[in-house]
Amino acid sequence: MVRWEHRYLLGTMVFAIAGDVVRDFDEEYEAWSWLEQEGWGLVAIEPPDPVRPGVCKYYFKRQYLQSLTRVTGSQPVPAYQHKGK
Repeated sequence: MVRWEHRYLLGTMVFAIAGDVVRDFDEEYEAWSWLEQEGWGLVAIEPPDPVRPGVCKYYFKRQYLQSLTRVTGSQPVPAYQHKGK
């Protein structure tokens, strides 16, 4: 099953959707660079907020993949492989 993680960028601060600050950067370009390096993709742009004119809110998501390996005994076995015959 595929799960998605979500973040948004407001100025130099990266937030979780719940509103918790994940990272704060000195410059906005550093935040963009970090998001890109961590595998986040831009999905939406919210126009400037009337309270903070000129600052857009950028929404990002990245895929969170559950492990495709299950452990049997002490040896990992790919989930698609099964023993038999």
